[in-house]
Amino acid sequence: MNTDYELLVVKEKMWADMLMEVLKDNHIPCTALPVHGAGMTLKTGIQEKLKIYVPSENKVKAEELLSEIFPKCD
Repeated sequence: MNTDYELLVVKEKMWADMLMEVLKDNHIPCTALPVHGAGMTLKTGIQEKLKIYVPSENKVKAEELLSEIFPKCD
């Protein structure tokens, strides 16, 4: 089993939390890391963003779910 994780997307925390819930509901493991440290976010007032990672073998399905939830506006 491949345990390498790949970056799926960077989203504001509110949207990242929602996406991670959808991924988990679809049995796709995920993890998130802050783009900026918590101290930096508090000091500068920057909206917290998270990098969401998924296992390589689940990335295609995760990208499909991502595009369903957040369709691109061209």
